[in-house]
Amino acid sequence: MHSYLTNHGFRALVNAAIFNAIGSSLFNIVFIIYAGNLSFKTLAVSLVSFTNDIPSIIDVFSGYWADNVHHKYLGMIFSRISQFGLFVGLAGLIGLKRSLPIFIVLLTINMISDSLGLFADSLSLPLLGHLVANDELNNAIGLESGVTSTIQMAFQGVGATLIVWLNDNYSLVGFINAVTFLIAAVIVWQYRQTFMSIEPHLKVNQIAQKRKPMIASLLVTGKLIYSNKRLMAIVRFGFLINLYAAPADGLINLGILNNPVLWIGSFGNSVALVNISFSLGSILGAVYQNDFLARTRIMGLIILTNVAFVFLAVTFLAEISIVFIIMMALITGYLLGKLNPRTTALFVKVIPDDQLGAAMSFLGMLFMLGAPVGDVVFLTIANIGKQGTKYSWGLFAVCAGLTALAAILRHRFHVGSVDD
Repeated sequence: MHSYLTNHGFRALVNAAIFNAIGSSLFNIVFIIYAGNLSFKTLAVSLVSFTNDIPSIIDVFSGYWADNVHHKYLGMIFSRISQFGLFVGLAGLIGLKRSLPIFIVLLTINMISDSLGLFADSLSLPLLGHLVANDELNNAIGLESGVTSTIQMAFQGVGATLIVWLNDNYSLVGFINAVTFLIAAVIVWQYRQTFMSIEPHLKVNQIAQKRKPMIASLLVTGKLIYSNKRLMAIVRFGFLINLYAAPADGLINLGILNNPVLWIGSFGNSVALVNISFSLGSILGAVYQNDFLARTRIMGLIILTNVAFVFLAVTFLAEISIVFIIMMALITGYLLGKLNPRTTALFVKVIPDDQLGAAMSFLGMLFMLGAPVGDVVFLTIANIGKQGTKYSWGLFAVCAGLTALAAILRHRFHVGSVDD
């Protein structure tokens, strides 16, 4: 909180992220509701989950370009304005007659917008590294994560309620989303002098040299990551976790969609409540730094998170009550709220700022390489027959349990720690 109150540049980045989170969370829940009301709803919800992973996979390319952008703040403004334009177009298209081709176009627009958002995030990372001291990075990143998660939590509930008040006016929600991106661009523009004063200190602006080709840059980034045992340990487990965690969002939506007994009022309200509880857990985990997990190492958090995943799967398999699902979503979110800022802070500390965007994107790509395979396997199984979703959750529980066991064995027998 100290960095937010006293550091104008950091506050601007957080405020821009807040408006981005408002629009994204507001539209994401509305888009799930839109997909759930289509005649091909099971396929539609599965496609939403699948395409949500694609921007993270291709983010390595945007990270490469972000590292070589000399004026980071201009790139951030360009990205937000482009997102604004895309969602103005989406607002017009979503009001047309519902069909699979229109739905595919809407998915594509949303995917491109998400990719631009990740590009803007890559641009902001080197600025963040210069705005905030190393000893404050954990708290600063935790604060940003907590604040944006709070916004996402609140506006998922708002979105589920708003679409009812607006009589399913999806076009208006799309336009509201577009405006939030425009506001984010304006915030960055207002503090351009702060960002311009930092840019001469960035390595990309200090050394006059020919930009490396993308393949060469990726090889350098890959060697940097491979040479660091701490990063490689996180990469291995990140890959394994995303193999089954990436389709979890789709499985949650399908698990609720196909079981009206779990609904609280409606499908949209039920999904929103689960997402809100997950976000609330993420907020609490990120904001409360000095809790009983404060001294738990990253590998310990990986173990606990996977155990929570197992119990989350069990709640869907048992179909006892939506209340138990909400409770497990809260606990899982809390653990991820601890794990994600911790790993991000580690990356920012050990990676040079002129390679940070590419390295973070490359790491994200490595994490997400298993996501398409997981999406195809888990969501295909979920679409086969009435019991498909249960079979997928059963496989999910087995995968999470095996990953937890692997983390326990590494924690027990491997010398050193990823935190060291």
